[in-house]
Amino acid sequence: MLSTYLYQLKITIYRLLLLLAVYFLCRLLFLLGNLTFYSDLSLFTFLKVTVYGLRFDVFSICVASSLFILLSVLPFRFFYLPAYQRLLKWVFMIPNSIFILVNLIDVGYFKFIKKRSTADLFAQVGGQTDLGKLLPQYLMDYWWLLLIFILLLVLVSKAYSKIKLDEDNKNVPVTKGSFVLLWFLFLVNAGLTVLGIRGGLQRVPIDMINGADVGLPNYIPVTLNTPFTLIKTFGKKSLVDYQFFSETELKTIYDPNHYIQNTKFKNENVVVLILESFSKEYTKLGNTGVSYTPFLDSLMTHAMLFTNAFANGTRSNEGIPAILSSLPSLTDNPFINTPYSNNKQQSFATLLKQKGYTTSFMHGGINGTMNFDSYSRIAGYEDYYGKNEYNNDKDFDGFWGIFDEPFLQSCVVKMNKMKKPFHTSIFTISSHHPYVIPKQHQNKFKKGTYENHESIGYGDYSLRQFFNAAKKTNWFSNTLFIITADHASISGDRFYKTIVGNMAIPILFYRGDNSLTSLQNQVFSQMDILPTAMELLGYDAPFFSFGTSYSDTLGRYAYFASNGNYHVVNDSNYYVVQPPALLSKYNYKTDIDLVNPINKTNKKDSLALNRFNALIQSYNATLLKNSIP
Repeated sequence: MLSTYLYQLKITIYRLLLLLAVYFLCRLLFLLGNLTFYSDLSLFTFLKVTVYGLRFDVFSICVASSLFILLSVLPFRFFYLPAYQRLLKWVFMIPNSIFILVNLIDVGYFKFIKKRSTADLFAQVGGQTDLGKLLPQYLMDYWWLLLIFILLLVLVSKAYSKIKLDEDNKNVPVTKGSFVLLWFLFLVNAGLTVLGIRGGLQRVPIDMINGADVGLPNYIPVTLNTPFTLIKTFGKKSLVDYQFFSETELKTIYDPNHYIQNTKFKNENVVVLILESFSKEYTKLGNTGVSYTPFLDSLMTHAMLFTNAFANGTRSNEGIPAILSSLPSLTDNPFINTPYSNNKQQSFATLLKQKGYTTSFMHGGINGTMNFDSYSRIAGYEDYYGKNEYNNDKDFDGFWGIFDEPFLQSCVVKMNKMKKPFHTSIFTISSHHPYVIPKQHQNKFKKGTYENHESIGYGDYSLRQFFNAAKKTNWFSNTLFIITADHASISGDRFYKTIVGNMAIPILFYRGDNSLTSLQNQVFSQMDILPTAMELLGYDAPFFSFGTSYSDTLGRYAYFASNGNYHVVNDSNYYVVQPPALLSKYNYKTDIDLVNPINKTNKKDSLALNRFNALIQSYNATLLKNSIP
């Protein structure tokens, strides 16, 4: 009976392999239909993304064929009955026909949206949006895709029928021992199907952002398949295509296209240090009477310091894109986890690469954590350096990754070997819950009143050791250091536990030659870091950024999304907005607990609301259309 069941499994595998061949043909058709976008794609690269794309193809096949697989691997003899075989063919053909049809959509539609279609496609069909108008014309222009679809179905059906059963197998007797083994093999097959849907044994199931894992972000649409992107975005709320202003009006209020005139570019190295959970409250800027960051405090006196700075989110996977790509998460989910995570973007890495920089993203965490390794590739970073690359588990904290001090020291060593000029982004981990610090450093730092205070002290000490090592290098004096936090953290303080106070973080720009010292009291946020850095570097080419440089005089605001609403902060007021309306307003400086809404509005409030409505219109349209240059 075992040999009979193994033969049954072999027949099932042959039938599933048919689908892999079809997905390969669909990927080839996608490439040929959009060759103008991929004219530089070599045969070797196509084969490389195709091999990696098998993960996504297997996902889609397992989802569409899950019932077919289940019915095919049941260890019963009725598998050989003609009626059962006819049922299996219908169960195989119907869902996979739908998936094949979906996979062909982007052969023609990709040129309109420049990405694989996502679940917002369904919201657009039949509506007043571009797709609602384009659909009839699309069907006329791409009638040949329908013919290809029919041809593929005929070929799959005929190939399926060619895989004939050996009727002799159905008469093999079943023994007690083989019966137990057969059910064990059934469970193994069920597990493999689940593994195929999960995408492997990595920490988290595969998602759209993993399309960049092959290291070729420009070819992500070729790597993925449309059924995968539709399934992964199904149920996720799509962005609203707001139309508050005409295009001409919009640019007068808010324009994410930047060009710094009359500048000369400085070939400085750029190091962005992102400190895990470093709230403003924990520094001397917190005005609480106690600081846990003596070294960071000392650095502030020699830097361009922003005293009224805010995060654009409350999680690491919201903060990192805001800092490095000026992409705040003004969505229900962190940008990294949205259907738009594979969109083209401009970042420190992409902009500085145009100036000949080498780039690296360094994160002490376990590879795959929050998909930061995948994000870094999409953001244009050439190299990723994480726990795996560090390759020394004696410095593993047992939870998240490598302790800050040894990891930061290894970053200095790695930067010593990088071709100059270079840009490096470094993200620490030790001040993350459960706030573990190395045994040799325990009881050396202030315990404080919160459980994380000691780890903040260790993180600050690690930062000091990093700078001590960096000062001994030949690149230190020609380096612009940008230091900030990914987000704030726990607090019991009246102000810092409010929705505004809990976004307050330190942000400072420091030059190795001590030539950058100023106090900036205006509102500033993570999304403003990129354009400010470009201005300080004298970046002499156009670039795209949702943030604005520190010198912008049109008004300073910080933005974030939470609990289904948008939040806007200026120099003294905090606004809750549901576009296009202002829901409530508070003065966060005089009303520390944010319990007394202000009913009266003035011209300043109208300007803030107008600015936000223009921003969110531009933000949503840009992500929906994948239109970052």
